[in-house]
Amino acid sequence: MVIESKWERNRRAKKQKWSNRIVLSIAIVLVLVLGIAVWSGKRSMAAKNAEYEAQKAQLEQQLEEQQKRKEELEDYSKYVQTKKFYEETAKNKFGLIYPDEILVKPQD
Repeated sequence: MVIESKWERNRRAKKQKWSNRIVLSIAIVLVLVLGIAVWSGKRSMAAKNAEYEAQKAQLEQQLEEQQKRKEELEDYSKYVQTKKFYEETAKNKFGLIYPDEILVKPQD
């Protein structure tokens, strides 16, 4: 067993006190750095989230427009297969009429 003097004991206690303070200071600095990193990451995530929300709204609007267009095309596709479409096309593009119809043209 080593006997230490009062002076050595005080010196060892001061060294421990300083090393404890240094470790505590380093821990505080690390916590601050991590806090700043998390805070800045949160801000950038919020900005990206806002950007993605705007993009989502735009894409939903495009989806609605395309669904409406799809319905219109389906309706037109059904119309194209009807007799009425054939009659209108024959009259408008080729000038054909039924044998019992009378064509009246206005004078220019």
